[in-house]
Amino acid sequence: MKRISVLIISVIIVCFSVISASAVDYKCDVETVSNAVYLENLNSGTVVYEKASDQRSYPASTTKIMTFIVTAENVGDLDQTSVTIKQDVIDGLDPESTVMGLSTHVGEQVSVRDLLYGLMLPSGNDAALVLADYVGGGISGFAEKMNAKAAELGCTDTHFANPHGLYDQNHYTTARDMALIAKHAMTIPGFMEICNTVYYTPNGFNTLHNTNYMLDPDAEGGAYYYQYTKGIKTGYLDEAGKCLVTSSDKDGDKYLCVCLGAAFSYDENVNYAMKDTAKLYGWAYENLGIQTIYSPADSLASVDVKYVRNGRVLNVVPEKDITALLPNNYDNNQLKVEVNCPEQVEAPVTKGDVIGTVSVKYEDLDLGVTNIVASEDIERDISPLEVFVTEHLTLILIVAAALVLIIVLIIILASAGKRRKARRRSRARKGQRYRD
Repeated sequence: MKRISVLIISVIIVCFSVISASAVDYKCDVETVSNAVYLENLNSGTVVYEKASDQRSYPASTTKIMTFIVTAENVGDLDQTSVTIKQDVIDGLDPESTVMGLSTHVGEQVSVRDLLYGLMLPSGNDAALVLADYVGGGISGFAEKMNAKAAELGCTDTHFANPHGLYDQNHYTTARDMALIAKHAMTIPGFMEICNTVYYTPNGFNTLHNTNYMLDPDAEGGAYYYQYTKGIKTGYLDEAGKCLVTSSDKDGDKYLCVCLGAAFSYDENVNYAMKDTAKLYGWAYENLGIQTIYSPADSLASVDVKYVRNGRVLNVVPEKDITALLPNNYDNNQLKVEVNCPEQVEAPVTKGDVIGTVSVKYEDLDLGVTNIVASEDIERDISPLEVFVTEHLTLILIVAAALVLIIVLIIILASAGKRRKARRRSRARKGQRYRD
């Protein structure tokens, strides 16, 4: 095997406020107020902006994303399953606590789906307690399920103490962990439909309004509205600041953004978590895109072909498009391409046969490895014997000459032997005559 390498390298040193290890410098110039931020392109799984994403933070009501997960994964039918509202379950909530209004429905049954709407839209702490009691037998039992799920999802610095997110020093997460939780929630049927709803009226309740003003052009005079926003959950505590987890979708280009710990004062009354999120989405859609680095039409290398005439070579191409999330004005000179394939292949070759692999990097971002394949069919037009003779002609001539030499020597030696025998016989006859 011979390694064929095509290297196109240049180095650019850029001053940048937020740099992630082993990632492209996307040159984000957005100044964020939130203490911890995580922005990921969901199409490629690429993290394009991080700020203290592994810093321990209080999640406030973004906790309810995990409450939704645990509930949905433990209740078989959200519509047909109803829960009786118990007074002792919702007792003790602060009068200023955000609720869906269950206190006026004690003794009644409410579907789990309606409770989930009440959990996610007005951020109902009463709905969180009712669901925790039904699914986990109470706060502690439900929190155990939440923490088990967090561990299962790969969260490394998350611990839940309750289902609603009210302050507890043992209730914390990170922006990165919250992104893992949100991405899993987005795969659950009904989750995005519920958290992306602006208004919803459960049977017998007042209309519920989503606290995520990025979804509603009429909320707060449209100050926070961003048309591509999809869900997900707001949060606020004095100890946590403004928190927000959202996704966005612009023509199929999808992002997930987590902002935790944005400072807030009632005097200023500005939700900087929403402001940060809108600015980050705007920057990403304006500056980044999925770029096609190579396509199956691009020849990456040529290899010799055995058992064909006229020194024919085979062009090898990517098996599929090689794409990556890169700046729209990315520099080709910063690509590093490494093609690995044999120096020679044997005919016959069929178009699409895997010949080797190609790996591509841009700056420090590994864009992955894909197969490279034959670009055409090539038939064999030389027999193996002919190839052998052609390739080993010199050796064959040497062997033939050696055989001829050996034969000549054998003949010479044989002739010499016959002469010696003849002389011995001649001497023997002469000696016999003398004796007679």
